[in-house]
Amino acid sequence: MSGATEAMQSSRRRAAPDEIAGGEVVGDGGNARSTLRGKLKRLRGWIVLGVLLVLAVIIGAVAAGAGGQTPLSPDNAAPDGARAAAEVLGRSGVEVIRAESLEAAVDALQGPDDTLLLHDSNGWLTSEQLATLGGTLADRTVLVEPSLTILSELADGIRSAGVFPADLGGPLQAACADADARAAAAVSPGGLSYRGPVTCFPLPQGGDGNPAGSFATTADGTVAVLGNAAIASNDLIDEHGNAALTLRVLGTTPTLVWYQPTQDDLAVTSGAADPLSLLPDFVDPLMFWLLLTALLAILWRSRRLGPLVTEPLPVVVRSAETASGRARLYQDAGAIEHAAETLRAGTLTRLAAALRIPPSSPRASVMAAAARKTHREYADLDRLLNSFIPHSDAQLVQWSQELDKLEQEILRS
Repeated sequence: MSGATEAMQSSRRRAAPDEIAGGEVVGDGGNARSTLRGKLKRLRGWIVLGVLLVLAVIIGAVAAGAGGQTPLSPDNAAPDGARAAAEVLGRSGVEVIRAESLEAAVDALQGPDDTLLLHDSNGWLTSEQLATLGGTLADRTVLVEPSLTILSELADGIRSAGVFPADLGGPLQAACADADARAAAAVSPGGLSYRGPVTCFPLPQGGDGNPAGSFATTADGTVAVLGNAAIASNDLIDEHGNAALTLRVLGTTPTLVWYQPTQDDLAVTSGAADPLSLLPDFVDPLMFWLLLTALLAILWRSRRLGPLVTEPLPVVVRSAETASGRARLYQDAGAIEHAAETLRAGTLTRLAAALRIPPSSPRASVMAAAARKTHREYADLDRLLNSFIPHSDAQLVQWSQELDKLEQEILRS
């Protein structure tokens, strides 16, 4: 058999390793622990940044859950919070109780001489839930920017009158007989306007009609409506007479229950709603029509496939015969260098797999790993796997045998 044929057949011999020794050099000579340690060291900055980000999110969530970020919350020290008013009321002898739920608010209002502050800006409470806060539960109720539902349940006789214009330059004057409003004299404009039996801080307008104001109370003064929540905020509490109006309205009783409903106060329904009940009536016949149309389209456009037919192959060629045939083609063409490159590429690929390094690794990495594995000189492996070029069939056969010997040596070690 020709030299090229012997070389190609010699390169195809394999020997599977019986077992992998515990001290085997893998890839670059490191083990799994050192590799993991190196990766963690390179990613140390990103890991620290991720931990700090998670801590910031957790702290923010805890603060938000405690009301620290809720507008007009007595615990919020931000400009839109009301911690300043709550602190002054507390130092003046008023016990400020922040109710976390509707049940907590009802329980806190069981004592004598108490005031309820209700600020439901998102409209979480239903009419039934608002009814539990009405009647004689609180000696005085202060509603901050209430909706129509809240007014109808808790403030009989007070009506909503729209939004204050944004172009009002100066403060609003009291212009009413209410003692709290007269003590404040003037407050900052903005928010919503209301009309009631007693309407204060009206919107400047001409005519003799009943004006809308930023503050309104019932005839007996047990329910007060504050149309501008910003008056009690930390940002505007020290402007004009905002502090006087806020402290007088909220500090008339020894106890102030500060209640701001959340999504946790949503009323639980008796059962889960059927999503299909939310669809319009024409959906059912439309879906039936679309399904029928899709079935007709499938019948129209689908391919008609007959039974499977096996077709015998004309010839079956064994892998050894293909290798032998390719070697004869190389011999007839005198392509010794091309055959050598094919052998070299196959050997490098198999050595990379045996040494557990990526097959796409450069030749230098494969030779370095092979040198550590076999304890051979790097220069000898460089000549064998990189620089040597056979110029005759005899050299090709001898060189392929050396490649096969190196491969067997690595697989057995």
